[in-house]
Amino acid sequence: MFLQRVGIPIYLQVKNFILEKIKTGEYKPGDKLPTERELSAELGISRNTVSAAYKELLLEGILEARQGRGTFVRAAETESGDFGAVAGSRRERLLRIIDDAMAKVLDLGFTVEQFAAFVAIRAKEKAEAVRQLRVAVVECTAEFARRFIRQIDQVANVQFEPVLLGELESGKVPVELLHACDLVVTTMEHQAAVTKLMGPSPKLIAAATAPSLEAVIKLARLPAGSIIGVIALTDRFVEALKRLLARVNITGLELDVTLAGDRDELRQFIAAHRVLLVCEEREHLVRHLAMAGQEIIVFYYEIDQGSLHQIVAKLVAQTL
Repeated sequence: MFLQRVGIPIYLQVKNFILEKIKTGEYKPGDKLPTERELSAELGISRNTVSAAYKELLLEGILEARQGRGTFVRAAETESGDFGAVAGSRRERLLRIIDDAMAKVLDLGFTVEQFAAFVAIRAKEKAEAVRQLRVAVVECTAEFARRFIRQIDQVANVQFEPVLLGELESGKVPVELLHACDLVVTTMEHQAAVTKLMGPSPKLIAAATAPSLEAVIKLARLPAGSIIGVIALTDRFVEALKRLLARVNITGLELDVTLAGDRDELRQFIAAHRVLLVCEEREHLVRHLAMAGQEIIVFYYEIDQGSLHQIVAKLVAQTL
């Protein structure tokens, strides 16, 4: 099974696959998801793996199970205006933490209103402190580095320093920049290289990343001999794509690459290919220039949710 070769547990790949579809609006609040059997058949994986992904999303309150009807994307709000109850959801766990803290505060002699005021003030102070932090994101591919920054920016408003590993190794970017930052985020693939350059550091955090599952599946289903028009910004993006294809043993595909920025040149390139693979930065333009019937595959790597949570926790810890 080619998903096993990506290097991330398959159930987490499926979980991220579903989360991405929710994020892009393909799965909307209230939509019914495919059954475990249907999705396992579509992805070519075991039903138990799909079940594990669904269960985790149910526990987190992202999905909800309706008896006799199936699994649905949970609506942001119910008709009553409440968020509804999902046993074991992240929201329920958060409420339990708040209730426990409130009980302790009341024991100290404070009122509920004072507790709420202190929490609001403290949260504002923490948010402002995190905003002052500088985070270096080290990656070998500019396209993926931008994706990682966008992901982190959605959960933590900080100052970013995008750093290309090649420029760091060549000395074009001084390693002192990393030491000057409050946190250095890189991938597990590059952890050893970054550690070698800056030395062991508590500032360094290695994130687990995975390629777009949807893109990998589409590539795996293309017939041998298919010619793919690859539209990228850098050669590094193409190299990362080739490494992934080799790792998951997807063979028989021919890559025709362009880094062209000229619109007319790009239009001609697009017209010459039935299947196009693009980086996220070029997606909008390519869809605008593409013709009906052309298949467009958007390829990227992203940080998994567990690593994102670790990054946020590390940032908050920096302000203590």
